[in-house]
Amino acid sequence: MKKSHIFTVIKCLFLAAFVICTIVISKNRYKISGFISLEESESDYEAFWDFIYNEYPFTEVCERKGADLKKIKEEGYKEIKSSSPRYSQNTYISFYAKLCEDITSRYFTGHLYPASISDYEYAMTTSDSYFKLYDVDLMNSFYRVKPSYYVNSLIGDRGVVKADTKIIEEGKIAYVRIDSFWAGGYAKEYIQYKKDMKKFFLDTEKYKHIIIDVSNNGGGDVKCYDSDILSYNNIGRNIQQRIYFLCSKNKYTELNPSFKNNQIDIKEVPNIENANTKKNTIALYEEDAASFQELAPGYAPPKDRRYWLLISVKTASAADSLAGLCKASGFATLVGSNTGGLGHNGRYSPIYIMLPKSGLLIKFDPLYGLNSEGYCTDEFGTAPDIYNLPGKDALETCLEEIRKLGEKTN
Repeated sequence: MKKSHIFTVIKCLFLAAFVICTIVISKNRYKISGFISLEESESDYEAFWDFIYNEYPFTEVCERKGADLKKIKEEGYKEIKSSSPRYSQNTYISFYAKLCEDITSRYFTGHLYPASISDYEYAMTTSDSYFKLYDVDLMNSFYRVKPSYYVNSLIGDRGVVKADTKIIEEGKIAYVRIDSFWAGGYAKEYIQYKKDMKKFFLDTEKYKHIIIDVSNNGGGDVKCYDSDILSYNNIGRNIQQRIYFLCSKNKYTELNPSFKNNQIDIKEVPNIENANTKKNTIALYEEDAASFQELAPGYAPPKDRRYWLLISVKTASAADSLAGLCKASGFATLVGSNTGGLGHNGRYSPIYIMLPKSGLLIKFDPLYGLNSEGYCTDEFGTAPDIYNLPGKDALETCLEEIRKLGEKTN
């Protein structure tokens, strides 16, 4: 056989082998790269969208805010097929973070975003009943590499809890700014915050006006406002509220204690005509109340003291919870603009779904919380008692209101 024929045969064999390998890889959806196959990532993706359409309670809200869910799903599927999200746990969690951004228009409505490593570590220390739904070994495997991602959010700060205090008018007006209620994993910083807040209230015991600024506070731990703000000042005041929710019946809500114990007729919900949801038809409620602890023996602020809470669209999650409680109970006058919501979706929120093939956790709130006017809090937020004056921010507006009160009493 001539050499040219031999080379031709070899080339044909190589070509045939290449074609066969390509077909086998395509047919079996072999792991082209990364930690998960195309077939597995597609299963995850379909499970995620099944959840969005059937169990995530805020689909309608996201669409009203402008999200084109069909387009977002189609574009995400193209990216999944490109293999780049499957390269590593970091690229995978980042892909879903961007997906949640797009679905919620960067407001992370209903706390919809991937669980970070700190979320995961915290979740594993609690005995959440819904974890029995998941493959915990798979979950542990995904988070063992400590994946991380960047959040491009329109809500406020989620740094470490810290109190910045100042005296605006000696003996009369004191101010504290708290840009985050996040204390998880920061024991030293939280202890310092507790000391600073206690000192602030002791030093201003006789002050007539206390201004609490959470206008850039994206939330965190409820204890940062309950134990360190409200409890010290819950003297002769009734700081409590009833919160109403709507939901659908699914495997997540059925494990929620409020779903089991606090269902009511939907007609009993005040201003239910404002709820604007066809998806959520079951009504629930919860009672929310501030705790009490003595700041110091004999501590007795003026009975006519006024508390002011500064809020904005960046005020969210636990900070929004504080705003709602202050407004409903009359503890503080809210000044600013509507909050960013996320704070009235139940004390057992957020929880997690687990994507079945990767083990990635997605955070979400299972209940559709309503504000005092019956609107979805995650859509409209908590409204202030006093909106910002033209050309003035919340602090300037608040000080103007205090000035007017002074004129009335003089």
